[in-house]
Amino acid sequence: MSEQHTVSSAGTLILVNGKRIRGELVAGEESAAFYSKKSKEPVAQFRYARINRLDNIRHGGTFSTVTVVLKAAENDGQKYSFELNHGLKVYQFIDSHWTDKPVQPKSRADELKRLAELRGETIQKPRKHIFHRRHPNRSIGGDVGIYVLLVLVAVAMGFPLVFAIGSSLKPLDELFRFPPTVLPRHPTLDNFSDLIVTLGQSWVPFSRYLLNTVFITFVGTAGHLIIASMAAFVLAKYDFPGGKLFFGVATTFLMFSGYVTGIPNYLIMSRLRMIDTYWALILPAFAAPIGLFMMKQFMDGLPTALIEAAHIDGAGEFRIFWSIVMPNVKPAWLTMIIFSVQGLWNNPASTVIYSEEKKTLVYALSQIQAGGIARTGQAAAVTVVVMAVPILIFILSQSQILETMASSGIKD
Repeated sequence: MSEQHTVSSAGTLILVNGKRIRGELVAGEESAAFYSKKSKEPVAQFRYARINRLDNIRHGGTFSTVTVVLKAAENDGQKYSFELNHGLKVYQFIDSHWTDKPVQPKSRADELKRLAELRGETIQKPRKHIFHRRHPNRSIGGDVGIYVLLVLVAVAMGFPLVFAIGSSLKPLDELFRFPPTVLPRHPTLDNFSDLIVTLGQSWVPFSRYLLNTVFITFVGTAGHLIIASMAAFVLAKYDFPGGKLFFGVATTFLMFSGYVTGIPNYLIMSRLRMIDTYWALILPAFAAPIGLFMMKQFMDGLPTALIEAAHIDGAGEFRIFWSIVMPNVKPAWLTMIIFSVQGLWNNPASTVIYSEEKKTLVYALSQIQAGGIARTGQAAAVTVVVMAVPILIFILSQSQILETMASSGIKD
């Protein structure tokens, strides 16, 4: 080509009959030509003056399909399609040198804007709002009232947390000051350092208490999640004799607190010879009714058409449960994990575990809290340590909990 400035791109020419020719498209200032790898002569060549339409379909990155439709010559129009590695670059180059373009249709807004510019009028741009209102049909007073109420509720809920953290950072003289202050005047970490020293003086290492609690919490939560999810799946999506009665009985168990079931649990664990073992806490956690109730209610809202479609595709029961049902009820089992971790982490287990080397961290910390006035600062630090793990788990998973359950646009 004789043009001084050219743009080239390797790619494939697709002919009308479907044949593909690999090579390179070279675009100059007046024309373009496609050369195959095996020939120096162009396989296809066209001048920009003959272009009737120029299209570009981007496939991601710089790879795209450029289509050139030429004006009819001898009642036979020609069309070239190129799949190019740098199709966007070639398309923009040809489009900039394609002077004989068809007239682009304009909207009424574009025409009014052009006439206003000819008259010398100033065109006002729409004002951008800093805050976008979710309910524009509600009055501003209503928005202000709702936000004031939310702020008051947030302060009421956050005050105990702020007060507990502030108390853990207060020196001993400020802890007994009346009226008490929310934030410390002279913050210090002495309460936490004294807590570490006190735990280090025990004949059972602090790491042992922590390991016991982590093991009980992890195994109990995992078992509760698996058993409750599987049972809820069967109760929600399969009809069998006694299913509704079983769920009604499980729902009735929600009425009884842990204080009521403490004695029956102890008798059962004693008959199973599991007193003074980790399983005295783990097995009752497996059978907690809150998990079954929550998972079953969520799975009821999952469209049965999803499961039927999976059956048609040949998926087994476990594959359907693990790959389809569990991802769609993610908010439910994340919420259940928070409840289970909170219950197991804060359980002192003083009635079923007697060996000191098997006791939990909460039990050891509670003994420090019972140490009298001299350990008031350490007791404040204990409160922060105990509530830190459940709060941290909630913060890490709150975005998932607040998600709505997906239904893939299918309704029964």
